[in-house]
Amino acid sequence: MRTSGPKVDTHEMVLIHRVIRREFGQLPRLFRSAANDRARSKVIGAHAREMLDFLHTHHTGEDELLFPLLRKRTTLDPDLMDRMDAQHAQVDDTVTAVNAQLPVWTATADAATGEKMAARIEATMPTLIDHLAEEEQKLLPVVSVTLTQSEWDALGKHGMSAIPLTRRLVILGHITEEADDAERQRFMQVIPAPARLAYKLIGHRQFTRETTTLRG
Repeated sequence: MRTSGPKVDTHEMVLIHRVIRREFGQLPRLFRSAANDRARSKVIGAHAREMLDFLHTHHTGEDELLFPLLRKRTTLDPDLMDRMDAQHAQVDDTVTAVNAQLPVWTATADAATGEKMAARIEATMPTLIDHLAEEEQKLLPVVSVTLTQSEWDALGKHGMSAIPLTRRLVILGHITEEADDAERQRFMQVIPAPARLAYKLIGHRQFTRETTTLRG
């Protein structure tokens, strides 16, 4: 375990987790709201694809860049880490299953398919919520004194690299949506100045427009 140097600020992962809780919590209702409405299924289908990719990238980053370091450098309970892996596997099974059904549903708005996807996500939500909470409570305090800043930054870069350039400002809106003023200021400090300006000028409006259409 690293014992020298300042602690790594891991709070940005808490903001990422809020996106996952909020957006996956809403997906079942959104799928059902588009039954037999192909115009709406196209909007919701695009959002669902983006969120499924967002969650998949989040988990692969942890699998590849975080969990191996924790296993190597700490004496965390092996049962805890095995549970993290098992939860990832269960959630990833749902991501794969919904991804497989999503293209046809997006094009057809078939009510039965939408219901299957909604039910699959609802069944997985308890595991996902427990997983995120346990990460925040048991892993992040250890991460803050175990990883170097460059190692933690690599996790963020992994997540950002998977987001198309044209979608990064909207994702920034999702990440900061429920942040209070202090959290938002803290998070924005790690965002390059040009991106902060672009979000202020156009990104926030784009995010608001999209989410109003999506959730309405």
